[in-house]
Amino acid sequence: MRVLYAIALLLWTTSSASAALVIDIDYTGPAQYQSAFTNAANTWESLLVGYQDGVVQAPLGSSYSVGQTVSTVFVTANLAVDDGVGGTLGSAGPTAFALDESGFWLATDSDMTFDSDDIDVLFNNGSLDSLILHELGHSLGFGTLWGFNGVTNLTGDEFIGAEATAIWQSEFGQSGTPDIETEGGPGTAGGHWNENLDGSGLTGITDSLGRDMRDELMTGWLNPNSFISELTLASFRDIGFTTASATAVPEPGTGGMLIAGLAAGMGWRRRRSRAVM
Repeated sequence: MRVLYAIALLLWTTSSASAALVIDIDYTGPAQYQSAFTNAANTWESLLVGYQDGVVQAPLGSSYSVGQTVSTVFVTANLAVDDGVGGTLGSAGPTAFALDESGFWLATDSDMTFDSDDIDVLFNNGSLDSLILHELGHSLGFGTLWGFNGVTNLTGDEFIGAEATAIWQSEFGQSGTPDIETEGGPGTAGGHWNENLDGSGLTGITDSLGRDMRDELMTGWLNPNSFISELTLASFRDIGFTTASATAVPEPGTGGMLIAGLAAGMGWRRRRSRAVM
């Protein structure tokens, strides 16, 4: 499902402005899928507008040098045979990093891989954009740089960043800290927001717009009507980004089709992250 985002002009930041985030995707694959990668990059660039600091203190496998400011994240994207139709749809994660002067570990290079047996089905039913948007989120650090940045508890089932915790309580009406997925096996557990196993059924946890956490983009299973919540954006602030505020609005004319076409099966398909602990 493609999603249109209404972007507020308010920027969430606690420090001086840094260079705008640029996502450079080097995609090798059939041209018919290129627009989905472009759309995903444009969306995240609109929502993650830069870094709170971004000045490199120590690179780790990165082409950035000490004193440079991180501005571009270089992402390779490819198709490969994985586990056949269904099952795992894609995986992603950083391959090089930089520690900035504020102590945040940032991704500077990342890789995304999608199951070649699934991609045509996803393209035809309209859900490829959501999948690529999800995996690009992992490439930028969601779920994959949580350990480096110290934003999970010792057991890995709670996100303890202050920004996300505030949104969890104010927007979702919950107490404590946001729940991290503990099921689904390696690559799903520990790197996503929590939902019911296999995305089966509503969680009963909704934001101020009435949207259930089952459908949040950064859960571990692909579901219809995906949206990016303020919780996800707050979690990126907890790992060094500045963000805009976004309200996800399903594109007119696609939502009903997706519900009819995908509700029976798509929630049962996993997405993986490649966590850096």
